[in-house]
Amino acid sequence: MIKVSVNGEVKEIEEGLNIHQLIEVLEYKVKGFAVAVNTTFVPISEYHKKIVQEGDKIDILAPVQGG
Repeated sequence: MIKVSVNGEVKEIEEGLNIHQLIEVLEYKVKGFAVAVNTTFVPISEYHKKIVQEGDKIDILAPVQGG
């Protein structure tokens, strides 16, 4: 198990997860959100390749409607 920060909250997760798996583990249901790891945007096409590391700061940003 490793510890990471997700939206400012420390989470303990299984080691070796990629971004796609992390989103599933955290049960995010909304589609179309943006993900940044250590302030670097991760494109959807990279979710399966980007492995979460101990101490990573992950921001998952859901779209906001309005005008």
